[in-house]
Amino acid sequence: MNTRLRNFPIQRKLRLVMLATCTAALCVACSALFALQFYFFQRDFRRDLVAVGEIIAINSTAVLQFADEVQAQKNLASLKAKPLITGSALVNKDGTVLATIGRVTVPGTGEATPPIGFHTNGEDIVYVQPVLLDGERLGTLILHADYTRQANKLHQLYLSILVAVLSISFLVAFFVSLRMESVILDPIQNLAETARHIMVNNDYSVRATKVVDDEVGSFTDSFNSMLDQIQTRDTALLHEIAERKRAEEELQRTQQQLIDASRQAGMAEVATGVLHNVGNVLNSVNVSATLIAERLGQARTANLARAAAMLRERNGQLQEFLINDPKGKLLPSYIAELSQHLEDERLEARAEIDLLTRNIEHIKDIVAMQQTYARVSGLSEVLPAESLIEDALQLNMDSFTRHRITVERDFAPVPEVTVDKHKALQILVNLLRNAKHAMDDAESNEKRLTLRIRQQDDSIVALSVTDTGCGIAPENLTRIFSHGFTTRRDGHGFGLHSAALAAQQMGGRLLAHSDGPGHGATFIFELPLATPHSTS
Repeated sequence: MNTRLRNFPIQRKLRLVMLATCTAALCVACSALFALQFYFFQRDFRRDLVAVGEIIAINSTAVLQFADEVQAQKNLASLKAKPLITGSALVNKDGTVLATIGRVTVPGTGEATPPIGFHTNGEDIVYVQPVLLDGERLGTLILHADYTRQANKLHQLYLSILVAVLSISFLVAFFVSLRMESVILDPIQNLAETARHIMVNNDYSVRATKVVDDEVGSFTDSFNSMLDQIQTRDTALLHEIAERKRAEEELQRTQQQLIDASRQAGMAEVATGVLHNVGNVLNSVNVSATLIAERLGQARTANLARAAAMLRERNGQLQEFLINDPKGKLLPSYIAELSQHLEDERLEARAEIDLLTRNIEHIKDIVAMQQTYARVSGLSEVLPAESLIEDALQLNMDSFTRHRITVERDFAPVPEVTVDKHKALQILVNLLRNAKHAMDDAESNEKRLTLRIRQQDDSIVALSVTDTGCGIAPENLTRIFSHGFTTRRDGHGFGLHSAALAAQQMGGRLLAHSDGPGHGATFIFELPLATPHSTS
């Protein structure tokens, strides 16, 4: 039932709220009035009964003194003028009944007279009044009054009044709610129609009509202001998309040129490495460009324009406006705060531009470094294993810093190794990049990369890369180096395959280990030690 009520249209909810509120308020008010009136009825009923009893008792002193039954009967007969009193009796002090009228219960011979005061007898209320003369009790007056019937009549009267009031109030509340619905809901329906038009036609040029100046009117102004910002940002986004497409086309041409140059030199792997490394840095470039665009889009220049318009409106009265007007008093401090905010935005944008420039310079360094490696590719060199890891780490360090990855080094002293430096670097760069992606995909917030160097035996040195990423399922450990196999959505499936082949070509091998999903992974790159012949 609660879910159905929640899904009611606002128009019906408003009507139900008004009707329920009016009905509840009237019920409470009528109930309080009824309780008050019933209290007064009960008090007045007993007060009247006491007054009648006192009068009859005073008039009956002589009757009881002289045991005048005829006059006693006449005194009681006068009570017939009181329709509430259904019966009465005069009882001598010895308990004998002197006179009775109507329906009354008197004590029998030898029975005790009821105590003075009020008692109940079925639907009647009984009042016992002593008859006194000079402090001496001559007898007792017993009065029976029809209290229940009178109370029921009063209940029925008040209930009829309550039903009539509620009915009239319900009708009034219903017609008032109809009027309020049009006043409250028309502006909201106007906003809903505008939003529906924007959703269907993707047209941000339309604006909602401001109908009232209340909170809904303020919301309409804010809604239209939001549409202005969305339209501006939509235009800027379309322009940015076009610029990005041109940049992507330019990048593709550059990549193609790199690939063609590497093929001409017989180094297709060099071009692949360049594109991977440049792509990593381009992510930083893209993030910086996006941040700059967002900050420019969120600049508070519109507020400055409104402040300037406010000053123009009071041209010639600036002193009066700035001194006495509440808005004018706040304007200097607001302009100071706004200028400081704009200065902060400028410094932040400048910092992002500096970072963007450094990333572009990094791209140039990567290309130059890879070109240097390409000239000696295919040649075996004797190198320290630590220098290989440090060079590969340097190519990825910006990405690790941006993703808050902690790098731990655990290098044991080992002999030099015999490697093709370009191929070894490409293998290590590929392993480091895969570790970063694995930690980005993991649920854990801990991002720690551990690099180790150990000597396996007399002929092998092992370089291991251990991450705290998403881990590898056991069934994938045997397929991870297969051509075309990948677990990443945007992966191509030849990086680890090419790395495993390159390791074999250098006389080494590439191994993988993981305790399962969520437990990270370790890749071990084994390389042969330098032989005395290669060292000489």
